Amino acid sequence: MRRDLAEQFNREVDNYRKALLYYARKCDWETFEDKAGRLFDFVETVEFRELERRFFKVFYLILSVLILAVIGLISLNFEGNQELMRLKNIFIISSLAGSSFELYFYVDYRMYIDVKTRLYRTRREKFVRGIERDFRGYAVQTTQKAA
Repeated sequence: MRRDLAEQFNREVDNYRKALLYYARKCDWETFEDKAGRLFDFVETVEFRELERRFFKVFYLILSVLILAVIGLISLNFEGNQELMRLKNIFIISSLAGSSFELYFYVDYRMYIDVKTRLYRTRREKFVRGIERDFRGYAVQTTQKAA
């Protein structure tokens, strides 16, 4: 993640944290849950974008290397050189292995994103309940100090 985006992300999360502290002190738990849900949505959006950026950065690099290798194999004249004729099968198997790895890499990423998307609601509720439990303890401590 670029430094300026990381700083902006940290500022946004800090703003959410301050809002959550405010609503916890007021014991306004409905608004607190809403803000906690928005925080989860924000963090998830940034995480998905960053994962996608990093994945496709590597994916396109590997894909371009494979394309260059295929172009190189197509342009070679295997019949003109006997040593290349012996290596032809190795080149073909290597290109198939590389393509299979690239396909596996892509399918695995898609499955990961699908599972993460399917379990979104459950993870969101778990996050909101966990953060609410933490902040309820904080609200109890502040009211005890005030008394």
